[in-house]
Amino acid sequence: MNNDIIGTTDNLRTKRFYHGTRAELSPGDSIDPRNPLDVGERDRMTTYVYLTPNLDEAIWEAEIAVGEGSGRVYIVEPIGQVGDVSDLTDWKPSGHPSMSCYSREPLRVAGEVTDWTLYHGTRADLKPGDLIKPGHTPNFGNKSRTTNYVYLTRTLDAAMWGAELAVGEGSGRIYIVEPTGSIEDDPNLTNQKFQGNPTKSFRSREPLRVTSEIADWQGHSPEAIEAMKDGLERLERLGVEPIDD
Repeated sequence: MNNDIIGTTDNLRTKRFYHGTRAELSPGDSIDPRNPLDVGERDRMTTYVYLTPNLDEAIWEAEIAVGEGSGRVYIVEPIGQVGDVSDLTDWKPSGHPSMSCYSREPLRVAGEVTDWTLYHGTRADLKPGDLIKPGHTPNFGNKSRTTNYVYLTRTLDAAMWGAELAVGEGSGRIYIVEPTGSIEDDPNLTNQKFQGNPTKSFRSREPLRVTSEIADWQGHSPEAIEAMKDGLERLERLGVEPIDD
């Protein structure tokens, strides 16, 4: 990988970069910045291509990209200099995880991400081998019912929200889990504000088995958490209940 990276730390130079798209690519292929955009208007060209060291950002980019194919996340190697997207004059914050770096030179595809880590955010104190089962008081909506599903996600960002918004008095915790049965898209998030499932959130009627805990995650800001809680309270006042049947 090229080490001539603008505006980044030595730590970033050692990290793996990702690119999210719907294009079907193979190792050795180039992703050219002069191709039409994957996201937004397809009738104009760009002078840069996006990449990121954050897998969550690439997952979002792949899921919201235009096109008919499946969202794909590739491991890429920049062949030129890399900058921070906040330095671009036309950059605007998206309000969700989005690609944080750019390059004016092509990216070389090194491989595709096919092995996914699955997370569960909670306040429960668990250990490897424990099972997380349906049938608990829900975090959102009517607290007199119990859940029919247990929820999990491929993105650390979504797991952080689960941990931060979970009911209870303990600290938020994020566990790496493996499902013991089939999983399906979480309909509370799939095709709601965004087409597809950009948070990669799923649910299962069967327990999840805890394999390990993520101990060094850094959560959302207090302001973001408060805004999210306010939004959930508004939905509750409107009588909007999670889909859990």
